[in-house]
Amino acid sequence: MSVLQYEDFKPGARAQMEWGFGGRRRWRDGALLMALFLGGIGAGQFVVSTWLIDSTTSALVGLLIVGVGKTVAHLVYLGQPWRFYRLFLRPKTSWVSRGLIFMVVFVMFGAAYLAPDLGFDWVSWTTDSTLGEIIWLAAFASACLVMVYDGFVLASCKSITAWATALMPPLFFTYAVAGGTAMTFLTLIATGAETIEESTLTDIDAILLSAMFALLVIYIVNLLASTATARESLRKLTTTKVAIAFIGLAIIAGLLVPLMLTYYHEHAATGTLATVLLAASAILELSGDLSVRHSILRAGLHAPVFSEGP
Repeated sequence: MSVLQYEDFKPGARAQMEWGFGGRRRWRDGALLMALFLGGIGAGQFVVSTWLIDSTTSALVGLLIVGVGKTVAHLVYLGQPWRFYRLFLRPKTSWVSRGLIFMVVFVMFGAAYLAPDLGFDWVSWTTDSTLGEIIWLAAFASACLVMVYDGFVLASCKSITAWATALMPPLFFTYAVAGGTAMTFLTLIATGAETIEESTLTDIDAILLSAMFALLVIYIVNLLASTATARESLRKLTTTKVAIAFIGLAIIAGLLVPLMLTYYHEHAATGTLATVLLAASAILELSGDLSVRHSILRAGLHAPVFSEGP
C-alpha cells in the first residue's frame, strides 16, 4: 500500500512517475511500457495468424513475443525476479494479476494448439480435429483477454482521470489487433511466404486504422469535456514534448500515413512496390502503437488529493 507524502498534498495535479519511460527508475519503468506493447502485438499476431490466415510460423512468432518478450519485460520492471510469483496472487483485486494469468493461459493453450504443426506428432490432436479447435478457442479467448487487459489496467487507476475512462479497453484492444496485423505482414514478408490473403488483410488494416483514429478523436474530446486534471493531461499531450510522440508519431506517422499507403497499395501498387509499401506501413503502425501507449502513460496525471471541480 502506498503512503501519502508531502507532494501528494501540493495544489494541482501530479505526473505519475511509475509507469513508462521517463519514470523515476528510467529504463526499468520503461520496461512496463514494453510489456504492454509486446503483449498486445504478440497476442494480436497469434489471433490474426490462426484465424484470418493459416501461418504456423507467424503464430509462433506472436506466441514467443508474449511468452518470452512480455515475460522478460515484466521481470526487468519488477527488478526482483524471485518475487515475480507474487504478481499472480491478487486476481480478485488486481488487473495486473489477472493479466499475467491471462498471459500464462494463452501461452499454454497457444503452444498446445501449434504443437502438431511444430513436429510434436505424439500429441493426440491436430489443428483440424475437434479437440484442436477447442484448444484454439481457449487460446483465442485468452489472447483477446491479453490484448484488452492493458486498457482495464489503466481504466482501474481512478486517481488518474485521463486513464479512468471506458475508452481505454477498446482503444488498446484495437491497437493490439492492428499491431498483430502489422507483425503478421512483416513476418510473412521476412519468411518469403505468399500472402494469398493480402487484400483481405489490407482491408482489415484500413478498417482498424480508421477505428483507431476515431477512438483517439473521441478520447481527446472526452478529455476536453472532463475535469481540470484531464484537460491538463490533454495540454500535455498536445503542447509539450509528449506531443512529438502523440501527434507526430502516433497520429501522423502511425495512423494517417499508413492509411494513405494502404489506399495507394489497393489502387496503384503491384509487385515489389506493393511489398515495400506493406512493410513500410507495418513498421509505421508498430511505431505508432508504441508511441500512443507511451504518450498516454506520460500524460497520466494524479488528481489532487482534495476533490477538484469540473
